[in-house]
Amino acid sequence: MYYNKIFTLLDFWKRFNLRNLLYFLFTKNQEVRSWPSFLPIFGKITNKEEIINIRDNILQGSLRDQLIEKEIKRTKNPIIVDCGINVGVTVRWWFYLNPKSIVYGIDMMCEAHEFTINVLTEDFKKSYIPITVALASDSSQIIKIQFDMPLFGGNNVKSIGEHERTVRSATLDECLSKDCTSNKIDLLKVDIEGSAADMFRGAKQTLKKIKYIFLEWHDDNERDGSVEFLQKAGFFIRKRYKRHIWFENHLKNELDKIKPQ
Repeated sequence: MYYNKIFTLLDFWKRFNLRNLLYFLFTKNQEVRSWPSFLPIFGKITNKEEIINIRDNILQGSLRDQLIEKEIKRTKNPIIVDCGINVGVTVRWWFYLNPKSIVYGIDMMCEAHEFTINVLTEDFKKSYIPITVALASDSSQIIKIQFDMPLFGGNNVKSIGEHERTVRSATLDECLSKDCTSNKIDLLKVDIEGSAADMFRGAKQTLKKIKYIFLEWHDDNERDGSVEFLQKAGFFIRKRYKRHIWFENHLKNELDKIKPQ
């Protein structure tokens, strides 16, 4: 499967109306200076990073996969692990697809969780589990990070900025071992600015539970290292589009098909 531009544009028009479609098309390749104060699905918009996220993930379709979205919609209480939540646009999208979703949000910036929780409705707040760590292949290291704006989507462990703080590293296995006891995870979304390959090496137990993975990669090392590791773990690539790759866990999906209903 590949990116379907016509489907994505028509679907965006249907969900967000023509005026908002034209706004996003006009600002597609420009710096965001002003934005609508309210958007269907996402609610009140207060930060330009929200517009950039919606433009990239929803309008341009990098996050979209028709089959997987249908599965999320029809699954009872789907479990989604969102690594790199930033301003919570993708978190809101999961709850839109299925209001019964349980979403584990992981980000090294505590402000990302504060912003996301603030924009969620009361019901969705109960189904959102925030985890503040820097995902890595091992746990309990203390990492010094720098940044200019805490909600900037490009913040990463190698960033340089005027502000500085320390964060703890943790593996994905550790993050989910206590709070997520289910034997299945419907979707893992990974957008952590260059650290994905390192993160996957600390997720060996979690990967056995996952049906689908969405990865946004930021350099060749992150892409190649992630693909190699995930293919050895039993995943195959079902879709590519620019800097985005969708993986499917072939073994888990085959086992799920033969389980008695």
